[in-house]
Amino acid sequence: MPSLNPSVLERFARSPLPVFVLVAIAGHMDALAMLHSKEWLAVYMTGNSTKLSQSLLHGALSKALPLLAVIASFLASTTFAAWLGSRFPRWRASLCMVLTAAFLAAVVPNASEHYTPFSTSLIAASMGAMNQALADQPGVTFITGTVVGIGRQLAACKFNAAALGMLRWFAWIAGAAVGTSLDFLYGPEALAFVALAALVCALAAVLHGTAVHPRQRVH
Repeated sequence: MPSLNPSVLERFARSPLPVFVLVAIAGHMDALAMLHSKEWLAVYMTGNSTKLSQSLLHGALSKALPLLAVIASFLASTTFAAWLGSRFPRWRASLCMVLTAAFLAAVVPNASEHYTPFSTSLIAASMGAMNQALADQPGVTFITGTVVGIGRQLAACKFNAAALGMLRWFAWIAGAAVGTSLDFLYGPEALAFVALAALVCALAAVLHGTAVHPRQRVH
């Protein structure tokens, strides 16, 4: 049975494509969160922090506590994923994406038109884990820094780097468009497609780790 050439897998892993895929997944999830979770944002911790500040200022603990839960879930998950990645660097991407898929899969059976704080916290945990999948990336679930980087690169006439940034931005837009379309077709069950995409990424990462770093035989 033919096997994939490790050098091909290594070139793919070192290309921008894995980043674009994760950014597209994040865009997909962000679109679903905006459609089904107005109060709590599963992907956008900056927005949650602003909402938390406003809730605390107005003494609205009933609004502040769910926001704290979502932020804490994101932080705990991204911390645990980073720890796993540092302990098992060869399997960093696969472990982080398995966590991502598991958290999302836990939400799918109870997906509803309006995400509960618990569901949103699980989704936030999935995004926290996914942000740690690629050790050389500061994160894949936010795009403002990418747009700022594009501006700097254009100002410095670094057009190749700017083009990569634009492709990253386009990946987010494409992912959000796909998420919105699937939500129109399947409603809350569209979340299952995000979980499936994360699982496929995990399997691809396992394949890469196995092919590029095969188990050494003991003679």
